[in-house]
Amino acid sequence: MRNEIRGEIKRLSKKAFAKRRKALQTEQKYREKFERRTGIDAGHPPTVTAVFPHPHFDPAHCKRNANAIASGIWHKVLQTTYQPQPALYFELPKPDGSMRGVMAFGIPDAAVANVVLRRTLQRNKKRLSPHSYAYHPDKNVFDAILALNDVDKEGKLFAVQIDFEKYFDKIPASYIKSKISDKSTVSLTPHERHIYESFLHHRYGDATSYGNGIFKRRINGTPQGSSVSLFLANLANDGLDRQLASESGRFVRFADDVVAICGDYEAAQRLEKCFDRHCAQSGLILNRKKSPGIAVLADHQHEIRTINDFTYLGYSFKESGLAMPQKTASKLKQKISRLINIYLIHALRFGFNPTRASGTDRYDWDLLGLIYELRRGFYGGLKEANISDFLYQGGRLSRMRGLMGFYCLIEDPEQLKALDGWTLNIVRRACVHRRRLLLAQYGRDCPTPSNQELALGTWLSEAAWRDEGDAGPLDDVEVVFPSLVRGWRAARKHFFTYGLEGVQAPGYDSSMDVASLFDVLDY
Repeated sequence: MRNEIRGEIKRLSKKAFAKRRKALQTEQKYREKFERRTGIDAGHPPTVTAVFPHPHFDPAHCKRNANAIASGIWHKVLQTTYQPQPALYFELPKPDGSMRGVMAFGIPDAAVANVVLRRTLQRNKKRLSPHSYAYHPDKNVFDAILALNDVDKEGKLFAVQIDFEKYFDKIPASYIKSKISDKSTVSLTPHERHIYESFLHHRYGDATSYGNGIFKRRINGTPQGSSVSLFLANLANDGLDRQLASESGRFVRFADDVVAICGDYEAAQRLEKCFDRHCAQSGLILNRKKSPGIAVLADHQHEIRTINDFTYLGYSFKESGLAMPQKTASKLKQKISRLINIYLIHALRFGFNPTRASGTDRYDWDLLGLIYELRRGFYGGLKEANISDFLYQGGRLSRMRGLMGFYCLIEDPEQLKALDGWTLNIVRRACVHRRRLLLAQYGRDCPTPSNQELALGTWLSEAAWRDEGDAGPLDDVEVVFPSLVRGWRAARKHFFTYGLEGVQAPGYDSSMDVASLFDVLDY
């Protein structure tokens, strides 16, 4: 294990360097875009020297001393004296205005957690609950969605939704310890068990606490911010899985998020009672205010509480099939609006580069950039030529990414058609507003294409493209407006042709596609 820890320390250190380089490159990219759009020097922010609360947070120190650090950690593990370095506590804002507490562990401790997690999962993957899909080496979010959707839809469907109160924070440590000590549930070596128990009671503190050397110690809950957290959370609900599996119906669990579906009200009541028994055995608490409980899933009102749909893992489950949740559609509109403002409106407050647009010559390089950015989000980097060739020419697609790659399981495109129409219309209106601002402030003009010209890409003239010094024809630049429906059709065909092997599933934590402007899924 010592060599594995050393290799993981080096890998995480390199990853931290790569993340820093990417942040600098992104900053430089937006600085260059600002200068191109406004003709004004963006300047450079003052240089900030990174200050680390402890050397184990410094990737340069960890990479340079990986061998000595790994040897020291492994010696402590053998002596059962290993304790993670205190985690750095900070808070992030949540959409509802409250704050979410987050822990950041040092690179060596994160490496230890990753190594022990890989070993544990590999050894226990056949013993893990088949109904648990989070952090399973052979399963992902798509497997959970398909499993829940694979239910007999003849007759009534009863959905049972239960929410735990601050699940990751309130799992009793004593209960988790009893589970990791239960050889009938999980297979762990004594050293692995010691590491898990050490993370259960790790110390933590904010930046001020680090400076004063005063830390708190975790009493209950899982070590959030560490990769072992989700495995321990899965383990804590293993008993619930066994109880639910003994009842009729179909259920899926993704960490603490559990949904069960059955065709009988009495069976739904028995499923609901499983949660009460599990809480009595484990010490967990149900959030009665947020737990919807039992409801009929139908398009018309029944004698008991009826819901048209419920949202689970980024999909809306309806009696008629899978769809994009309305909340996700609203967030998508917000992100598209933000992109439109960034590309077409925001920079005009500071200045305007007259070479960027001309209404007379029919070109607008900022509008073209917006179209490319939308395409990247919708198709995940695929080109219109890739999509068209796959749909109409019998071509191949080795992978599907982006927003429509994830939503390949949607069965009805009507909602996507409405979003396509809204996107075209809001971009057209933004172009009109952009022209009004340019005329008033700078005496310049820009194209104001119609919805049809935007959709077909006929607003950009061949002459303007050649004036940019590009020897190729206009066909080489993809002016055609991206379409959610077109992306969905390609993703749907890819799903039926190749299955889900080539579809990139989202990750399980905050690291998943953080830079993507179209990361609109809720977990």
